[in-house]
Amino acid sequence: MSLTQVPPFGQLLGRFALAGVIAGAAAAAFQLLVTERTIAPALALEELRSETGHDHSHEDMFSRTTQEIGGVLGVVIAGVVFAVVVGSVFALVRHRLPGGTDGARTAVLAAVGFGVFALLPALKIPANPPAVGDPVTVGIRTAIYGAVLVCGIVIALAVAALVGALRARGSAGGAVAAAALGLVVVLVTVVMVALPDSPDTISADVPAAVVWNFRLASLGQLAVLWAVLGVAAGWLVDRLTIPSTPSPADVTRGVPA
Repeated sequence: MSLTQVPPFGQLLGRFALAGVIAGAAAAAFQLLVTERTIAPALALEELRSETGHDHSHEDMFSRTTQEIGGVLGVVIAGVVFAVVVGSVFALVRHRLPGGTDGARTAVLAAVGFGVFALLPALKIPANPPAVGDPVTVGIRTAIYGAVLVCGIVIALAVAALVGALRARGSAGGAVAAAALGLVVVLVTVVMVALPDSPDTISADVPAAVVWNFRLASLGQLAVLWAVLGVAAGWLVDRLTIPSTPSPADVTRGVPA
C-alpha cells in the first residue's frame, strides 16, 4: 500500500502536541484516581516514622495538595514533551514503519516508546514509593535509569535495523517478527544482567503490598499515557494526511497523480 503524502511538519507536530495534551490529561486522571491512593499508605508510614523518631530526614516544602497539583501539571507537560518527540521521530521514519495507515504506524511507534521509556525501566529499576527511596542514592538511581533509557533506545534502533535488513532480503513476515522478538529478548536480558540494580532496599516495616501496588500503578499510569497518545495522535494524523492518489474529480479534469 502506498503512503499518503506527509503533511507539513508544523501541522504534524501540532496534531501530536494536541494528542500529548489529551494523553497527559488521561494519565493525570489515572494518577489522581489510582496512583495517589497507592502513595497514601507510604506517606502514612513516613509520618509514623517521623512521629516515633526513626526518620528526621524528610520535610515537605509544599503541602500535599500543592504536590498533587504540581504532579498533575507535570504529567500533562510530560505528555506533550513525549508527543513532540514521537511526532518528530514519526516524521523521520514514517516510511519505514509497518502499518497500512498513519494511525497504525503511530500506534507502533507509541508501543516502542512505551517499551523504551516505561516497561524496560520498570523491569530493571522499578519505581518505589516515598517510604522506600533513600535520598542519598538519588544520584546512583538516576544514573542507572539514564543508562536503561540509553540501552532501550539502542535496542529499538538495533531491532529496526534488523527488520529493515531482513525485509530488504525478502524474508517472510513471520520470520522477521520472530527474529525481532528474539533480538529483543537477548538484548533485554543483557541489560538486566549487565546493569546494576537499584541500591535501595525495602525496609522490613514496609509491607510488600505498599511497594507493589505503587509500582503497578506507576506502570499503569505510563501505559495509559502511551496508549492514549498512540490512539489520539493516530486519529488526528489520519485526518491530516493527504491522499497520494488522485480523486475522481481530479481524474476527470486530467490532473496527474
